[in-house]
Amino acid sequence: MKLLSVAGIALILFTCYCGHAEDIAVVGDKYFDKGQWDNAIGEYEKLLSKNKNQPEVYYKMGNAYYKKGNLEKAIEAFNTAIQLKPDYADAYRRLSEVSMEIGAPEDEMKLCLREVQKDPNNADAHIRLGLLYCKRNNFDEAKREYETTIGLDSKNTAAYFNLGVLCQDFNTHDKAIEMYKKAIEISPNYDKAHYNLGIAYYQTGHLEQAISEYKRVIEINPNYTDVYVNLGITYFVKGLYNDALDALKKALIVSLNTASIRYYLGNVYNKMDKLDKAIVEYKQAVEANSKLVAPHYNLGVIYLRKKMTDMAISEFTKVITIDHDYADAYLNRGKAYELKGDRANAQNDYNSYKHAKSAFARVYKEENVSTYYEGSNPDK
Repeated sequence: MKLLSVAGIALILFTCYCGHAEDIAVVGDKYFDKGQWDNAIGEYEKLLSKNKNQPEVYYKMGNAYYKKGNLEKAIEAFNTAIQLKPDYADAYRRLSEVSMEIGAPEDEMKLCLREVQKDPNNADAHIRLGLLYCKRNNFDEAKREYETTIGLDSKNTAAYFNLGVLCQDFNTHDKAIEMYKKAIEISPNYDKAHYNLGIAYYQTGHLEQAISEYKRVIEINPNYTDVYVNLGITYFVKGLYNDALDALKKALIVSLNTASIRYYLGNVYNKMDKLDKAIVEYKQAVEANSKLVAPHYNLGVIYLRKKMTDMAISEFTKVITIDHDYADAYLNRGKAYELKGDRANAQNDYNSYKHAKSAFARVYKEENVSTYYEGSNPDK
């Protein structure tokens, strides 16, 4: 079984607010505060019709366009503000944020670098730059930016969280645990930090602590779907099979990824030697996703144990069709052929097993501590 991990890296939330030119009183600000974006834009345009050399007004108008959902117009307004005021740090920040939302990868990196150059003490800009470096797999630079963020803002939970993710990606789990704990100290109800901390504990063999963190996630956010799966897997590893069943059945209620959950339920029943129930779960797993390798393989193993050779051969053949290098599928299909008295096909499969194993053996393991990547992987 492989743990589900949190989807993506934390991105700091930002609040849209009006620019602050204290000597300018604009009726549009009142409309903005009331959420009347069109009226606010209209007032800003009236002011600009009298004097276009007002970067603060363009900044305000950009925020109003953003709130309205017109990101292109927002970018245009922020750009104009920057043209009029080249050292306008807030406009650089908002331009970078909005550009990231519409997915302009080259522009967003340039904007973020410019923003950091204009305002080196802007913690938000450094963390955004770290995220961009992560997208480009420049992990050393990302780490540097997150650490810079923390140096500027020691209470920045997203920076600690993102550092934890980097550490977990590179299997420095103790450091990841330290970072997640820092994030939780600042934000005790940070569900993603508790969730990833649970994974880090699991990866270091601290199963009780992992269970405790997963339960905390459920307290904070009962609809956090993946946590029930990870909780079930952890109970499974501890040998608490009834608890594992309870957690996985709850996962079925809240999650859309039923194929992998059915697979995990099958593993629990298999371990409890309730083979008929395991068969039912594995069948439902492949009905939901016929391309999953492991449920087919486990079905084949159970059928082989029951000496249902034709059904075992069918399942192992499906495994081999999906993954030609799955060595143990050849081995067990060979055993099934041998039980049938078909020595020729058995020998062919034994030969294929040796070839596959030397090329790239994928020996089935009932449990494997996962690396930190998104999603479950029952097909491996």
